Amino acid sequence: MSQMIPKAGANVQRPDAGETSTKAAEEQLARLVEEPWLVEADMNERIFAAERQANAPLVQFLEKDADAVAASQEVGRLRRKARIQSDSVEAADTHAFDDLMRDALKGVKKGLNIFVPPYDWVIDIEHKAGEAVGDKAAGKFSSVIEGYFGKGASWATAGVGVALKATVDGVANIRPPMMDSWRWFIDATLFSANTSGSCRVVVQDPVSGAVLGPDGDRWVALWNHTSQTGASGNGSGSFFASDIAPTVTLSAGQVFNVSFLANVFTDQSGSLAFGHSYADGRLEVSLPFFVVQM
Repeated sequence: MSQMIPKAGANVQRPDAGETSTKAAEEQLARLVEEPWLVEADMNERIFAAERQANAPLVQFLEKDADAVAASQEVGRLRRKARIQSDSVEAADTHAFDDLMRDALKGVKKGLNIFVPPYDWVIDIEHKAGEAVGDKAAGKFSSVIEGYFGKGASWATAGVGVALKATVDGVANIRPPMMDSWRWFIDATLFSANTSGSCRVVVQDPVSGAVLGPDGDRWVALWNHTSQTGASGNGSGSFFASDIAPTVTLSAGQVFNVSFLANVFTDQSGSLAFGHSYADGRLEVSLPFFVVQM
């Protein structure tokens, strides 16, 4: 790929090492990612508590029947076995790579700047059962929450980031043709479960961590399901670079950080004496290059 694509243009370039600062940006990025999940986790815990209260009379009645208790335990064992052995079949690509190339370069007549791996750093945000893995050399990253049998919310954000510098005043449009593969699974009886996945691109000031304007935070939702809306799903393909392209206003000499993210969130009640809920999610993303038009 690096041999096929020309070097970056003059309007945007990699800054010198002494011009970059990432600590505040990393902390602010973690807050941006986790704040909505904390709110959702709190709301879901209230739902689970209400479900436990609503189902209490039924559970008390069934606990008096030894056969019902044995059957419930067997159902739980079989469901755990089926969940571990489940294997999703990937769907066909949604967009061909040449379509992505045309979209990333659409309307570009001047100010074309193309960047390829290796990227500068890996983003790794995990909670409870979440696993986040990134490869800055290959431009690949994945967020996974699978096979967790406990209760509560889990999340993971994986990604790669890069520091860039504008050499002229102007508006930068950042187009990442991100190729994705994802799957999710819900198994629930009496109780709720939730799983969601998304991709996101955030452009920040490297010193303060503030998101740059006018539109420096863009995302695309890939799935968002509960035990009421579905049981499982999967897909692979890509979304157009323009679907997730941030636009920021920059001054000559301004350094800015760009983070490319894959997010997965799940929430579940776990296994109870009667009833349970589990949720899985996996999202893998490849970013072979990205374009900055300025």
